[in-house]
This record gives sequence, C-alpha cells and structure tokens, in this order.
Amino acid sequence: MNLILCLTEQCNLRCTYCYYKDTQAARHAVMDNATLEQAIRVGLERTHSFGQNLLIVSFFGGEPLLRRDAIYHAVGFAKALVAEAIDKGTVGKDFHLQFTINTNGTLFDDEFFDLCEKEKFTIFLSLDGPGHHQDIARRTVNDTGSFKAIEKNIPRFVELKATALSTITRAHIDTVAESIKWLHSQGFRSMTTSVDFDGKWTGEDFERLARQYREMARYWSECRKNGDRFYLGTIQDKVKLLLSGKRYRNYSCHVYSGNLGIATNGNIYPCSRFITSKENAPYKQGNVFTGFDEIACAELHAFLERDKQECEGCDIRHRCSMHECSCTSFYTTGHIDGVSAEVCTHERMVAEICDNMIDNALA
Repeated sequence: MNLILCLTEQCNLRCTYCYYKDTQAARHAVMDNATLEQAIRVGLERTHSFGQNLLIVSFFGGEPLLRRDAIYHAVGFAKALVAEAIDKGTVGKDFHLQFTINTNGTLFDDEFFDLCEKEKFTIFLSLDGPGHHQDIARRTVNDTGSFKAIEKNIPRFVELKATALSTITRAHIDTVAESIKWLHSQGFRSMTTSVDFDGKWTGEDFERLARQYREMARYWSECRKNGDRFYLGTIQDKVKLLLSGKRYRNYSCHVYSGNLGIATNGNIYPCSRFITSKENAPYKQGNVFTGFDEIACAELHAFLERDKQECEGCDIRHRCSMHECSCTSFYTTGHIDGVSAEVCTHERMVAEICDNMIDNALA
C-alpha cells in the first residue's frame, strides 16, 4: 500500500503546469500531527486488511520539504507503529516499511540528504533538464528559474538513486530528447517524462514531439545494446507492456488496493492527482477519522474491472494511460471514465514509435 501524505499545499515554486493550481489554489493548508498520525494508522490497517506486507509512506505536497518537521515526525511515528504491530503479531515479521518523497529538490540540505540515506528513501525529483529547459516552466514564487537551487545537489540526488521526473509542455518540445540525454549524462539511472495536456496541443505540436520521442527511443535502444540498462519510462514502459502482454492497470494503476491519498484535512482519495482539501470534491473515499466510504471505494474498484466503452476495439487500449489510468482520465476530463482526444493521440503516437523500434530490432 502506498500511503500518499499531502503534508502541505504550500509550495515555493509556481510551475506553469502544476495540476494543483486549481484544487489547491489557496496554497495555505497544512496537515497537523493528529491527522498525520491517524493517516499512518489507517494506512497500516488498510494494508493489513488487503493482506499486504508492505506499507510505503510517501511525502507529498505542495513541496513537502516546507514541512520537514512533519517528515521527521512521520518517520519516527511510522517506524514505532510498525514495530509495535510486529511485536503484537498484528502483522507478520516479514512486514516492511518504506519511505518515498516527491520533491522539487530546491530545499534539500546535507542533513535531509542524510535522513534520506539513513532511511533508504526513494526520491522522485521534479527535474525537467538543464537550466535552459528546466527554467521554462519550473519558476519560483518570484518568477525566477529554479535550476540553480537544484544544480549543486544533483550529485547527491544521483548518489541516492533519485528518479528524475520531467514534464513536457508545448514550450519544451524541441529540447526534450536533449534534456533526457543530459539527465543521463549527469548520472541519473531512472527517469521518465509526462505531458502537460492542457487542451491546446495541435497536430504540429505532436509531430514535433514525435521527432523527440523517436530520438529518445533510438538513444535508449543504443544504450541498452551497449549494456547501459538505465530506465526511461516514456519508452520502456510501452515496450515492456507489449512484450509481457500485461495491462497497464495491473502494472501501474493502483487506485483501489494500492494507493491512499490523504489531503491535509484527512480526506481520503484514490491517488495523488485527486488530492484536495476542498470539501465535497469528487472521488473522496472517506476521512481518516471517520473511516472509508466503501460505496465510493467500490466505484474505483469497478473502474479496474471494466473497459471504457469509448475505447472498445482499440488495439492499444491495455497499454494506453487514457484507458487504463484513472488519474490521467480524471485530470484531463474531470471523470475517471472520460477520454481525452489529446491523450489518445499521444498514446497512439508513443505506441507506434515503440512498436516500430521493436520491429526494426527484430528484423
């Protein structure tokens, strides 16, 4: 179970594509310790109820480093709670606790890096690429670029095996492949890209992006042939799904039994992109103090069990994030069963590029 804790809606950046700029527009709410502790209790109980033996506590925001006190508190509380549960036999001795953090990386210092190293944190770092690429959209509250605040710490992020998460906007298109190569040259062994689907992508935009993806696929393939097996999710995930025959939902979407997103006020959501402290928000599954709304939870479970009628007959639907991922559907259409034409076009494009790469490799 991945317990995603929105420690704060506050952030020191104002990224142009932030998908929380509407749902967390006020950017002032923070999670108090009582809610934090109860969320961890609920996460442990839910993990056990599903017969799982791994609880991942993920620190999220906003920028979670603005609440580093809460992170330290949560680590200590979660470790003590799990140890007590093991001692009592509530969970088995093979039960594991892990920590992750999603961060813009601008507020790290040696002390916090040391905590991440000691507790074996998995770090997801929002880093688009070198300065001229990063600073296009990842801006500070004073509208300056954020790259310089991260640059000095890149070696330590690499040392701790951080995954670099890059977002592609229409302003980034022509330097996407260059930026992926740059991230790899810095030592990152795991990276992926996501697209800011803002409803304004044109056919020409997608053609330009396709050229970048083809270069990324060529680069990834050549690196693999030369024994460099770094992870590039944009390409690798589509290849893996084709060759393994798995569905994206089984591989990556965990909205019912794999994720709990907790807002600052304790409201429970199925994944990170749903999280908001607004009352009566869609897809709320309950609150950590009052329990789960099992009817709402069942709606998410049903999503995992059915195909979208609009996607019937599509030969890539089980490899398509539009069809398979509730988060993608929700943030692009407002509903988990919605279908975005932009995402559909993008997914067909990526699948075709990856399939052609495989065909050429096997020829």
